[in-house]
Amino acid sequence: MVISFFLDNWVAGFFVDHKIGFIDAIAIFIHGLEAYVLFAFVLIVLLAFRQKNKILPLLMAFVFYLGITQLVKVAVARPRPFTKFDFGDNFPYLGESGINRSFPSGHSTAAASMIRFFEFNRLLLWAWIAITILIMFSRVYLGMHYLSDVIAGLILGYFVSDSSIFLAEKLRKRGWL
Repeated sequence: MVISFFLDNWVAGFFVDHKIGFIDAIAIFIHGLEAYVLFAFVLIVLLAFRQKNKILPLLMAFVFYLGITQLVKVAVARPRPFTKFDFGDNFPYLGESGINRSFPSGHSTAAASMIRFFEFNRLLLWAWIAITILIMFSRVYLGMHYLSDVIAGLILGYFVSDSSIFLAEKLRKRGWL
């Protein structure tokens, strides 16, 4: 994580100079995915695979993700890379209103907060890890986040899922669920 802070400007600058059309399209599509869409997709997968015991922790993870991510974004108020670097014509206008809301990446936090919910199936688990990495890459590629923002999102998201699963297990053991 610490090393990524030293690489932030270099990585952001690299993507300013190296844009590829079809990657732009994929990254912009990913940018349009809201967290609730990702959570709804995971909820559908859990229901399809009859993983009902994971539904409450998933809902808790969603609430924790929303609260913690927004709290940290407001507290840190880090400007997004596109405000520092001149992306010129290479930067598509994405209607981004949270100019000082770069740290941590909400998309990365959301995707990472769902990794643990796929532990029941190795193929789905690895597919979701790949999706999470793709989301993280797209956020940096578009200039919406620094490398450290998405790594912090990954760590925070995993903590969110771990906490929600732990809390749900404790509540079940005490008979409150």
